[in-house]
Amino acid sequence: MRASPIPILSPFFSAFAGCCLVFNPAAAHDMEHAAGTVLFIGGGVQSLHASDAWPVPRLPGVLEAGSPREDARGEALSYLEFGLTSPLPLGLNGELKVAKHGESADFELESAWIAGDMAMQQRTLTYKLGRQLLPLGLLNQEHSHAWAFGAAPIALRAAINDTWQADGLRADLDLADGISLGMGIWRNEGFPGAPSDKPQVGTLRAGWLGDAWQVEVSYAHARADGRALTTLGSGGHSHSLPSCGTLDANRVCFEGDVDLLGLAARWSPGDKPWWIAGEWHAKQDQGRLDSLLGTPDYQGKLNGGWLDFGWTFSPRLEARLRVERAVATHDVAGANATLVANQAGILNSDSALLSHGAVVNWRPAKGHFVSAEWHHENIAAQSDDMFMLRYQYTFKHTIGRGAE
Repeated sequence: MRASPIPILSPFFSAFAGCCLVFNPAAAHDMEHAAGTVLFIGGGVQSLHASDAWPVPRLPGVLEAGSPREDARGEALSYLEFGLTSPLPLGLNGELKVAKHGESADFELESAWIAGDMAMQQRTLTYKLGRQLLPLGLLNQEHSHAWAFGAAPIALRAAINDTWQADGLRADLDLADGISLGMGIWRNEGFPGAPSDKPQVGTLRAGWLGDAWQVEVSYAHARADGRALTTLGSGGHSHSLPSCGTLDANRVCFEGDVDLLGLAARWSPGDKPWWIAGEWHAKQDQGRLDSLLGTPDYQGKLNGGWLDFGWTFSPRLEARLRVERAVATHDVAGANATLVANQAGILNSDSALLSHGAVVNWRPAKGHFVSAEWHHENIAAQSDDMFMLRYQYTFKHTIGRGAE
């Protein structure tokens, strides 16, 4: 598809950025060890232009969940968040944050956790209890507001609906020579699992952090007792799923087990301004599909990842290139298998999903973030260029010196 020019920013976008640049606060991410209670509020606006609907409502050949994605073209509020982080008694610390993604979305409790550490035979055990991002790869352990690219990698959208958070407990043991091991148990509400009132997700991880290298291997298993895909309507970005409890001609539900394996690595030579990073994710769904048309047996596999090349010009300015690829395969067997597969949008999945892009990020002052981004996607028979400008601002205020 032919590339289109970047549109002129609307008065709304310009006014928001202009007013916020009057202030000069520090960013609110990575506050787990603040000296006092930190109150923060942050927001972002974006201007996105593409020839076709972006993101695509459904990834062709991928068994997603929820409603088709909304068209994000135009200029709008991208997110709004507010919350606090605070030291707690007994050497603990915690965070409480609510956020919304997009103008039409509702506020959701995005994080609510307490964390601490303890010594164990000359080793350190760290733990975190509450609502948090799951330790799956490296990128999913960062809130999407803090990502260098505004667009989620295709492999992450296909595997976990961009990001994956849940209520649970994770524990990590730091060993010698930069090696760490961890595990977690979670009560999950969203994709790739399913809503449940009891823990149905378990995670394992192993990591190594050296002078120039960081490597992370992760595994997650989820039981999905009714994961709904709605074939009509749109719901934007949400961490929750529609219900499988009601019969509906416009929904397909997956029931079964989900296994995810992730490998992430980053190489940052200490004497060089450039670095290379990448992630690979594999997912398998094993169970059955449930539709008014039938309940065939189902096995789906997804493999995908991305590779980033970054260059840091200064502490405030960096550029990145990204190359992505993901492919899904499906085996559906049983009564009306073809009809159900077609309803779920997985009948034709023999084409890889491809994308490459670039971004330049600038932090003109503490708390301010400006980004210019471009992507070219080849998804099924559709080829499209996307341009996006982002501005983000975070204000924080520290109260007191914290608990002793």
